[in-house]
Amino acid sequence: ASTGGFRVALDDRLLAAVRGDLAKPGEDPHAPSDLTPKDIQARLRAGESAESIALSASVPVTRVERFSGPVQGEMARMIDATRSAHLVRGRLGRSVLTLGQAVDRVLAQTPSLRPESISWETRREDDGRWLVTVSWFARARTRSAAWHYDPATKTVTSTDPAAAALAHHDPDTSVPPPKRRTAKATAPAPRVPARKTAAKAVPKATAKKVAPNKVATKKVAAPKPAAKPAGKKVSATKPAARKVAAKVPAKGARVLRVVPDPEPRRVRKPKVDADGVTTRATVPGWADVLLGTSPGGDR
Repeated sequence: ASTGGFRVALDDRLLAAVRGDLAKPGEDPHAPSDLTPKDIQARLRAGESAESIALSASVPVTRVERFSGPVQGEMARMIDATRSAHLVRGRLGRSVLTLGQAVDRVLAQTPSLRPESISWETRREDDGRWLVTVSWFARARTRSAAWHYDPATKTVTSTDPAAAALAHHDPDTSVPPPKRRTAKATAPAPRVPARKTAAKAVPKATAKKVAPNKVATKKVAAPKPAAKPAGKKVSATKPAARKVAAKVPAKGARVLRVVPDPEPRRVRKPKVDADGVTTRATVPGWADVLLGTSPGGDR
């Protein structure tokens, strides 16, 4: 099956409809409007959108947009002038960087920043100053900061302390970039006090037990010969007597005494007479023991 097409002539009426110059359904194209070009530009400078102005005045949007070009150019110049100005803070003085450079520097160090979300806007207030606002998206929400710019004095002032800190840069008091928050904050480990270790008691030196049948001999190191005094000759035949100082035991020290073994008891051998008969030794009786006499002797 063949497909067909349509051709439409581009006349002035169609072009006007495409531009939005024609009235919408239900609107009277010939209805008078009190909205002047000056009023349109004043409302655009105040920050009102072209759609809201056209809706409130019941006029096509294209009619409002015809006068928005000069206003948009003026707004862009105010934003550039604000970014080129230097913010002055009380005791900190004049910022080293311009407002635009300082803001760009901080935003570049902001965690999870979406660069495409940064936008600059401005609007004129009743006192003649321009309110310049920058907005960006970071850490799951939209954030913003604003300053006032006075074209007459070409000075810029901050609207709050956060905006002042964002637009002011001082090398000596520069704020480090914010730290990223961790998912779980780990609590610091409790500090355990160091236990005092008790001093170990030094065991007393125990005296070595020496067997009674063995006498321990102490080795005395021979003292070194004294240096020969200058000018005196020592006879080679008569060596100098060496005096060894007796070692005095320290107070409270135990002194071991070596006790010799007792002499073995002598066993009397039995007497043998001339005939070779062994005679028994007479056993003393109770009387001999009490009187101290020998058995068989004189009493």
